[in-house]
Amino acid sequence: MLERRRVFTGLDSERTFGYARAVRVGDHAWVSGSTALESGGTVRPELKGNGEGQSAEAFRRIGAALAQVDLTLAHVVAVRAYVTDARHVVGYLKAHRAALGEVFPAATLVGTPFLAHPDLVVEIEVEAVA
Repeated sequence: MLERRRVFTGLDSERTFGYARAVRVGDHAWVSGSTALESGGTVRPELKGNGEGQSAEAFRRIGAALAQVDLTLAHVVAVRAYVTDARHVVGYLKAHRAALGEVFPAATLVGTPFLAHPDLVVEIEVEAVA
């Protein structure tokens, strides 16, 4: 059986609800839905209602999680993003392009009425392959 490497960020919810920020098995890695939510359960004031800013922060956190399993954003092969309002789509797409450049992963963008915290407007998860 292949080794399973897990990344934890220290959020209480990871242990409480039983998930890891990222998991790598062999050449494949999955990064859980990532947001701009701070460890104290808040969103920084400048990111409230800011789809592009929240997306950029989520991609930054995704990159940090991938680095802990020896991968980068260049290894991303699939992205799933969730936005709470159509007005955040363009901001998300700008951050997606800025973070992933010429990677061109398969991608899905879904509208949803809410996320885990009322100040969140974007959540992003990725799959990566070495």
